[in-house]
Amino acid sequence: MRVTLASQPPPASQVRGEGTATEKGITLRAEANSWLTPGAILGALVIPLSAEAADLNLIPDAAVVATNVALFLLLIYPVNRLLVQPLLRALDERAQRTSGALAESEKLGDDSRARRVELETRLSEARARALVRRSAILADGEVEERAVLDAARGEAGANIENVRRSVAAELAEARSGLQTDSRALASEVATRILGRAL
Repeated sequence: MRVTLASQPPPASQVRGEGTATEKGITLRAEANSWLTPGAILGALVIPLSAEAADLNLIPDAAVVATNVALFLLLIYPVNRLLVQPLLRALDERAQRTSGALAESEKLGDDSRARRVELETRLSEARARALVRRSAILADGEVEERAVLDAARGEAGANIENVRRSVAAELAEARSGLQTDSRALASEVATRILGRAL
């Protein structure tokens, strides 16, 4: 007999311990060795040829068969209890540890994905809040800029008006001063030209 690995699971009718053990999709199956069958046939042909016909006994001895059956029946329970059951229990524990580790890794993967989604959501919310705050700051800046510009315009208008008034006052004063000076100059010129005072 030889043990081979097969990728197909056993049929549902097979029970554990009856020739097939399955672990995570790997099937252990006992098959007859292909070299054993021809060797057994050859041995079965050669051994009787070497024996003499009188020594050849085809009927088994009942005592030997009964002893073998009794020995087999006596060894079934201890072998099952001491070898087969602990082996199956170890395989089950290994499968549970492996599936537990796989479940834990899947859980960690799910947790990391959930945290990444939560982080991306929080980042997008923070970006949205930052954009709203930036827009509010820009709007406040524009309002403040308009207020400063309006105040500067008003102040500039008042300054221009003050300058116009002062220029007009200086111009009126200069005109009155020039008229007085021009009269005095005209009378002086007339006096010189005429030679007498007017």
